[in-house]
Amino acid sequence: MSGAVVTRTSTRGLRVDVRLFGIAVVIAAAVGYLLYTGLQGTAASYFVTVSELQAKAESVDGRRVRVGGDVVAGSIVRGGPADPIRFRISDGSSELEVVYAGVLPDIFAEGRHVIVEGLYRSGQPIQADSVLTQCPSRFEAMPTAPTS
Repeated sequence: MSGAVVTRTSTRGLRVDVRLFGIAVVIAAAVGYLLYTGLQGTAASYFVTVSELQAKAESVDGRRVRVGGDVVAGSIVRGGPADPIRFRISDGSSELEVVYAGVLPDIFAEGRHVIVEGLYRSGQPIQADSVLTQCPSRFEAMPTAPTS
C-alpha cells in the first residue's frame, strides 16, 4: 500500500451540524417572539390623561384606549350584584365617566390613581374591561393622638 492518505467526508457530521443549526434557529425565533410580545406589553403600559384623551377624542372614537386619572371623591356608584360599577376619573382639569363590570382591585378607593383600559366612544362613559390601581409609593404610620 502506498502512503496516500484517503480522506472521507462524513455525511453524519454534516447532518448533526444541520440539526444544531435548525435547533438554534428555532430557539432564536422563540426568544425573538418573546421579546417582541414583551415589548408590546411595555409599550401598551403607556396611558394618556383625561385631558389628552378628550383633546384627541375624534381620532380615538370607537377604539380601545388607556387613560389614567384620580378617582373623583363621591363618584363611585356600586349597583347590585349584576350591575356595573360607575365612577369618574380626573386629571385635575377634566373628568371622564367610567363603567366597569369586573372585580375592582382591593386598594381601589376615592382619590386613588387608576389606569383604565377599554372602549372609548365620544360623549359616552368609557366601557372599561381593565382597571389598574397604583399602589402607594410608600406606607406611613398613622399619626397617633397626643397623650396628656
